[in-house]
Amino acid sequence: MDTAITSAVAVEASARPALPGLLAAVHLVDVVAPGMEGLARWLAEAGADVTGSIPESDRDSPVVATLKEMGIRVLVGFDATHVRTDRTAVVWSGVFAGPHPELDHAQVLRLPILARAVALKAISREAGTRAVAVAGSHSTTTAAAALAALLDDGQTGWILNAPAGEGTVGHAAGHRIVTDYCPDNTTHEAAPPAGWQHRPAPHFLHSEPQFAAALIMSTSANAPHYDDNIAGLDAAEQLARHSTVVVLPTWDNSTANLRERLSDRPVSGQRVVTVGTDPASTVWIMAPRWTGEDFRVVLRYQETDHSFVLPVAGRHHALAVCAAIATALVLGEDPQAVAERAADFRGVQRSLTAIGTQRGITVVESRARHPREIAQDVEAARLLTEFALIVALEPDGIARASAHTTELGEALTGADQVLLLPVTTPLSEHTAPDPLDAIEEAVRKRFRDGAVHRVRFGPCEPGPEQQIGALAGEGDLVLLVGTGQAERLGPRLLFHLAAPTAPIPQDL
Repeated sequence: MDTAITSAVAVEASARPALPGLLAAVHLVDVVAPGMEGLARWLAEAGADVTGSIPESDRDSPVVATLKEMGIRVLVGFDATHVRTDRTAVVWSGVFAGPHPELDHAQVLRLPILARAVALKAISREAGTRAVAVAGSHSTTTAAAALAALLDDGQTGWILNAPAGEGTVGHAAGHRIVTDYCPDNTTHEAAPPAGWQHRPAPHFLHSEPQFAAALIMSTSANAPHYDDNIAGLDAAEQLARHSTVVVLPTWDNSTANLRERLSDRPVSGQRVVTVGTDPASTVWIMAPRWTGEDFRVVLRYQETDHSFVLPVAGRHHALAVCAAIATALVLGEDPQAVAERAADFRGVQRSLTAIGTQRGITVVESRARHPREIAQDVEAARLLTEFALIVALEPDGIARASAHTTELGEALTGADQVLLLPVTTPLSEHTAPDPLDAIEEAVRKRFRDGAVHRVRFGPCEPGPEQQIGALAGEGDLVLLVGTGQAERLGPRLLFHLAAPTAPIPQDL
């Protein structure tokens, strides 16, 4: 073999991260589901033999084409024959509530069935003390994507729930890895908690991974993952106690409880770092300033000031990037390199992303799920226009929407007009009552008459595009919030605004 080729192969092999044997030949159930795509990409680049199944509706998805180019065998539909005896494990996102042919067959074959979080832990454990976790009950997406971008030195990989801009959700490189451990990688529903599919597989991990750092954004309730604040706090503490450095934002009051727990029973050799606008914070964020295009911010760490330009919309997203910067600085990254990478980070796809303007009406997308996230995106969108703000909300999941009806009503108070879409759910059948009536009641308590609307289906009922088009005028901003049908609504709405009398193409 040519010497240059031999050298290139050696470099590629040395840069390849360690792959857990448990995941050497893995089948991923619904490989295009949020969170699963990033895992599939990382595994394929790390040298794993990956197969994955997809719903029939995703057959022609660009994501599927990309996965196939990476060497992943993508199988259409969910069928027991997709799970073969040569697999070392089966990983699933947790979105299915009830029997599933592939999971059921894996159980018959006695293959390890892993929740996505368990697979992430296996990968992090293999990375050793170079693993970096971003966690919390909610609000981790921007921070995780930003941290991956800030640490992208050619020797750092990542597994994210959503990509940064035009980036990817998964990448394997070197031995350092950034992982987003937030449970909100997809819309989950409350299946019977004792069902075998919902049992994690900790016995496949002989020990918990030891993280170099954990950035924990929040520790509050987030149904159906954490029923109350104590459950969210307990989960965050478990991860924190396996981290050499713990970074805690001070703007989320829930993290103060975790800080108190860690100080009451300190972990030997652990460093707890705070980041916030309070001068007493370990990393002090000094007066973030919005220029109309980006945030200008100075962070003071170890008595040295560092300036950053953050081209993201929304003060809360800018603070999340600051939390990622603080984590990078504490890990010893070069401040100048961090500043240059931060200036290139333009936020996460569908996180306050403007997708177009028609007839003077600007359409912005939000992937927010938790009521706190929705409230922050609505507040930020309010500052992006001097005219009316119309918010179209697609509540996330029967379980969450039912548990957080009051909070959802409060989250929308910054809007001028509200349009409620049906609750998104992966369940084709469910016995729980539809929470949309309760959500509508909670919203109406905070709005004047005529400001709250609802999408209803029928031969004579207008679609959401037509309803929004009738509400919005020149200069207004429309914020589309949701991760189900709302993802398709943006392009359809722009088409309707451009051509109000033309039928909307089926492929939009």
